[in-house]
Amino acid sequence: MLLIRFLATLAVLLAPNIVAAKQSAPAVRVEITSRAPVYDGRTFGARGAYETITGVAHMRIDPRAAHNRGIADLALAPRAADGMAEYQIDFVIQRPVDAAKARRVLVYEVVNRGMRLMPGMMGGSMANPADAGDGLLQNQGFTLVASGWQGDIAAKGLIGARFPLAKGQREPVTGPAAAETIFDSAGGNRIALGYPAATLDQGKARLTVSAVTGAPARIIPASAWRYGDATTVLVDRPAGTDAGAIYRFEYVARDPRVMGLGFAATRDFIAWLRHAGADEGNPLADIGRYQAAIAFGGSQSGRYLRDFLWRGFNRDLAGRRVFDGAIPFIPGARQTFTNFRFAEPGRFSRQHEDHGVPGFTFPFTYAALTDPVTGRHDGILKACAATNTCPRLFHIDTSAEFWQAGSSLVGTGGTDRDVPLPANVRAYMIAGGAHAPGMMLPACRYPANSLNYSPVVRALLMAMIDWTTAGTEPPPSRWPSLARGELVPVDALQGPSVPAAGLVWPKVINQPEPPAGKRAWPLYVPAIDADGNDMAGIRMPDVAAPSGTWLGWNLRKVGYGEGDLCLLAGSHIPFAPDAAARGGDTRLSLAERYPAPGARAAKLREAAGALRRDRLLLDADADRLIAAAQR
Repeated sequence: MLLIRFLATLAVLLAPNIVAAKQSAPAVRVEITSRAPVYDGRTFGARGAYETITGVAHMRIDPRAAHNRGIADLALAPRAADGMAEYQIDFVIQRPVDAAKARRVLVYEVVNRGMRLMPGMMGGSMANPADAGDGLLQNQGFTLVASGWQGDIAAKGLIGARFPLAKGQREPVTGPAAAETIFDSAGGNRIALGYPAATLDQGKARLTVSAVTGAPARIIPASAWRYGDATTVLVDRPAGTDAGAIYRFEYVARDPRVMGLGFAATRDFIAWLRHAGADEGNPLADIGRYQAAIAFGGSQSGRYLRDFLWRGFNRDLAGRRVFDGAIPFIPGARQTFTNFRFAEPGRFSRQHEDHGVPGFTFPFTYAALTDPVTGRHDGILKACAATNTCPRLFHIDTSAEFWQAGSSLVGTGGTDRDVPLPANVRAYMIAGGAHAPGMMLPACRYPANSLNYSPVVRALLMAMIDWTTAGTEPPPSRWPSLARGELVPVDALQGPSVPAAGLVWPKVINQPEPPAGKRAWPLYVPAIDADGNDMAGIRMPDVAAPSGTWLGWNLRKVGYGEGDLCLLAGSHIPFAPDAAARGGDTRLSLAERYPAPGARAAKLREAAGALRRDRLLLDADADRLIAAAQR
């Protein structure tokens, strides 16, 4: 009896070490909350009907395992008796009802602030789940997966995650944090804090205000601000500051969330879906072993994918590749503010907002190189290259990201020359594209840029799937080059004059902050033609045969931080109808450039046909654009 008790006690003591040594598979338990047909019962050709499976994945992770040691504050997460940390993520899966009709390709969407953007990009509707558009992905029989990774998403209907708080042995974990707010309205006065203040003593915090980026910061005295509660600051806005003034609150925060688990969550959940059996509760096991898994993420989620790869999470616990293909869409040269103490993944650096937010620094490009500013040797794909787990990758940006997200660094790496991309990477710039098409805000000076470039994204997604499943060589990169004169410094950019629009060309750009005492990395923007349109990149028909100037940037107007870049908005400046209406506009009018009836329609058809030949438009999308041109 004593021997049995001794062995039992020894087993308990050694259990954490046994788990750490043997954890070569993700620990996942899936709770399915609903399973129902979608798209109003619509069928998709030979693939049949689809269903949606929603639920919660209960995840467990070993903080001591080598794969997990880079996760910030994971060592401070509460642990179960066996030494494992626990958390949960939401998931949504869409799959063919009949497994025999499914194609064994898994398309994973990294959600953006808990929301899915891909349905809208792929021709359906983000607002109406019953609208699949032309059913591009469903007609192929793909399995579509989205899961939570951002630990501060809690609103009902969003796809979030619940991560543990880092805990000190006796006292809460505390540390410095900052929040920045631009009210952009007359009545706003509330600053929301990402983490609770450790103390409400105003002497432990500081509030400043600046008119625009780079302007001197003025301290706002404690008599002009107060805590509403531990996560809210109320400000008596100083006289003489406009709606675009930048308020920065620095304070001591408490209770950081282990936000870096967002990388392990995707790694482990996708590995489990790809390799777990039906006996483990895997709702995709009947489809069989997936031939390929492709990850797509836009904006915040594109930055996440770059970060995910850079931090080595594309290697699962058994040493296998997680994603065979990845498409970071409109991320610029940034990563995310995720794997840090007091991380806030929803925040990111822009020229006018959120200065100093982590996630915008070396490495910028995919190939490993020695940084001329910091002296570090690194690259986004350095970790996965060392383990032979890199995916094939498409990096897609628009013109906008060169202004607000340092996209030129993707091609230069922070040097003053072009840096070759690795053989498994292609890069594409969509000329004249805005980060958020159609965005128009009260602070912005010029009309909105509504250029629809989603057809190119659809074509490239299909090209990625062909590359990963059949080895079909994708379209060559279309990225502006320094050597070809397609990139220029921002202060060398000379645009056309358009007096009627009051067009002013920016002299500001979102510059990553170098370490103290170091010089800045050189940044460039796309060179433009006489109309102000980008010369390089993928030129949509509306840019190749333009009716105006398509700009990836917009400027803040008087009263809103005049002259700084206006959030993520772009601009469209139409051409004058004829020569008499130009009024000093240096761009040719519509009548001058398209003198014959149908001349512009012919050029639109020609541009659409060229993109189709280059496999940058699908046949159906090219036909739609050509039909629109004919109308």
